[in-house]
Amino acid sequence: MNNAIHFVLDLETMSTAPNAAIAAIGCVRVQQGEIVDEFYERVDLESSRAMGGEIDTPTLQWWLAQPQEARQEVSGELPAIHITTALGKLSEFMHRGGIAEDQPLVWGNGSSFDNVILGSAYQRSGFAMPWKFWNDRDLRTLLALYPQAKKAIAFEGTKHHALNDARHEARQLIAALQAHAAVHATQEQAA
Repeated sequence: MNNAIHFVLDLETMSTAPNAAIAAIGCVRVQQGEIVDEFYERVDLESSRAMGGEIDTPTLQWWLAQPQEARQEVSGELPAIHITTALGKLSEFMHRGGIAEDQPLVWGNGSSFDNVILGSAYQRSGFAMPWKFWNDRDLRTLLALYPQAKKAIAFEGTKHHALNDARHEARQLIAALQAHAAVHATQEQAA
């Protein structure tokens, strides 16, 4: 698994439903245990809503309680692009360097959040998802198996900023995969 191509996704959304309106997309590419590339786009919330993205009151209230640095990324104060443009750019990013859609493992923080919401947005847009569904991975589960990887990584940047969160989660993924490899090596030596 350490030799695989990994993408770590983080979304900022206006709902927690599978069809949540997306306000920002962060994605980090990991290869050979290192972060090698990054993607970030703010999404025009109206375009996301117009494409069937849900906005709910509890999520809006949650955003209002966040620090200004996080809120400004989703408030419409800063430049943002149409959801279909963002999805197209993310697909290009994920296929850069000739990566086929069946190659990358795509990690979200929770089995029912980032990957599911992004997949739903791709489906509503009529675009093909840039990875195969069988390559969906859940970082939260992996970190439950290797909690030392979660504890060892300090957060850098603004929390609830999709790229900062994706970077943090990518560093946690790298630590968890290293811990897994160490356990596997120890088991092989004992056998």
